[in-house]
Amino acid sequence: MDCPTCGTSLSSERGMRQHHTKVYGEPLPNRTCNGCGIEFYDPKARLEYYDDCNPNAGEHNGNCSDARETTTCECCGDSFSYYPSDKDGVYCSVCVAEAIGLLPENPSEKGERVIIECECFGSDLEVRPAKADKRERGCFCTLECYGEWLSENVVGPDHHQWEGGAIDYGQEWWQIRRQALERDGYECQHCSADADDLGRNPDVHHLEPVRSFDQPADAHTMNNVVTLCRSCHRRADEGEIEVSPRSEK
Repeated sequence: MDCPTCGTSLSSERGMRQHHTKVYGEPLPNRTCNGCGIEFYDPKARLEYYDDCNPNAGEHNGNCSDARETTTCECCGDSFSYYPSDKDGVYCSVCVAEAIGLLPENPSEKGERVIIECECFGSDLEVRPAKADKRERGCFCTLECYGEWLSENVVGPDHHQWEGGAIDYGQEWWQIRRQALERDGYECQHCSADADDLGRNPDVHHLEPVRSFDQPADAHTMNNVVTLCRSCHRRADEGEIEVSPRSEK
């Protein structure tokens, strides 16, 4: 597509328009007035009429009274003509377009802030007072930082899933564990990963948790254990997957 001013050939209309604006400092028309047919440029490419051709503008506007009047912009002090209306404030088109003086002086003003230390690394953080008051565990610079702090501090009795601490599985457990691994071929019974894939022996999972038995030894039966990799073991503990011993498959 050729530039209408210099004839330079461009591959697209968009490229031609960008070329004209950059080289000659003014955009090409992108709209045609429905009233008079004149071509004009509208930054948002939405207007259907050019200036006063709009049948709803000027004296045809419901808010218009009589003809144009000349007044002084309440913002910049320049004189301009306008159609009077019942709306509050009289501003020239430049001030309206640029919103000069019509918005708060500092719309992005942060407001009051306080300086506190990150609970994990001790670095200074600038936060709102309300945020500092709400955080019972303190404030942290990043989510990763918060995660590290949780791993170190919310453990044992402080964890919401704490169930009483470690259980002595007894001597019988190690024999049942070895038998379960041998029965299952040292292979996860859910995803089939074996010791070679894992670089270690898989875990042995209790189908019925040891805590549900009065005596831990009662949980150590071949019908209540199954070999799982560490990942599947975690998912089984959380109820995400169902597993069963090989003898029941």
